Amino acid sequence: IGGWAFSECSSLTSITIPDGVTSIGIWAFSECSSLTSITIPDSVTSIGSWAFSECSSLTSVTIGKGVTSIGVRTFEFCRGLTSVTIPDSVTSIFSEAFWSCSGLTSIIFQGTMQQWKDISKHSWDTYTGNYTVTCTDGVLDKNGQQIS
Repeated sequence: IGGWAFSECSSLTSITIPDGVTSIGIWAFSECSSLTSITIPDSVTSIGSWAFSECSSLTSVTIGKGVTSIGVRTFEFCRGLTSVTIPDSVTSIFSEAFWSCSGLTSIIFQGTMQQWKDISKHSWDTYTGNYTVTCTDGVLDKNGQQIS
C-alpha cells in the first residue's frame, strides 16, 4: 500500500488489508478520521512513519507477526486508541510512535515481560494514557514495573 494511498479519506470507516500485502507506506491512512479499527496481517513486514497518524476514531489496532518495528509517529494523535496488540516479533518502537494517544489503556504484548523490556524504545509513549502491558507471563505498568 503506497504512501498517501488513503490519506485524508475522512469517510473511510473500515479497511481490510489482505494477507499478502507486505508494506504500508508513509502517511498511507493518515487523517482517516472515521476509521475505527485496524488489523494488520502477518504478511506485513513494514509500516511507514505516520501511516495511521491522526486517525482520531481509531480505538483498536492489532499488528501482525511480520512487523519488526513500529516507525516514527505511526499512530500519533490517535486519541481514541484504547487498545493495541503488539507481536513478539517487534524489536523496536521508534520515537513518538504513539505520541498523544491519550486514551491508551491496554497494550497486549504477545511475548514475555523480559522481551517487552528488551524492545528498543525511543520516546515512543509521550502523552499516552495510563496503560498496562499484558505479557504472556505477567502485567507491567506504564513504567515497566510488574503489577501481577
